[in-house]
Amino acid sequence: MTLSAWIAGLDPAVLNLSTFGLLALEGAGIPGIPGVLPMLAQASAIDAGHTTLTAALVWGVLGNWLGSLLGYAAARWGGQYLSARWLQHPGMERTGKLLDRWGGPLVIVSRTIGSLRTPVTLLCGLTRFPFLAYVLLSLVGALLHVGVWQTALWKFGPVIVPQIERWAIQIGLGAAALLLAMWLWRRYGSRIRKLP
Repeated sequence: MTLSAWIAGLDPAVLNLSTFGLLALEGAGIPGIPGVLPMLAQASAIDAGHTTLTAALVWGVLGNWLGSLLGYAAARWGGQYLSARWLQHPGMERTGKLLDRWGGPLVIVSRTIGSLRTPVTLLCGLTRFPFLAYVLLSLVGALLHVGVWQTALWKFGPVIVPQIERWAIQIGLGAAALLLAMWLWRRYGSRIRKLP
């Protein structure tokens, strides 16, 4: 069975709930959640006639938006439990300066840029960014993020999925090698930098 056939055979309700759930986790700022995968699966299901672009957009936007609100709430009302090491990370300071400078537009853009999503979401909660403004700005960001990606994948997904099928082993090995390299760098990188 091919990947395309397997995706096309998924129950649309399961696919919609999976899309909602994964995009909610991604929207909350949990690192490593592959938000593009459920959107790619949705594109294949649309191509097979099992769902519509509108349904894929609704489930994706709602998931991403709810996730961003959960991330904000977790930081606003549970921020005291975040690791001091994480809060003092230089990236958080840079993101804080960006948030001070750009405010609302940064909230919108951060929905799409993964490296900004988590810090901006958490900083908005920690700094008590106005909640109603955050709700509206993150909705606009979710609409743009999911709308652009889902529409692009709907147009090009039928071409992408067969390539993934063909190159699955190489892609998997490459991803595993990249993850191993990142882990090794995080674990031993500071020791290497200290060498004369």
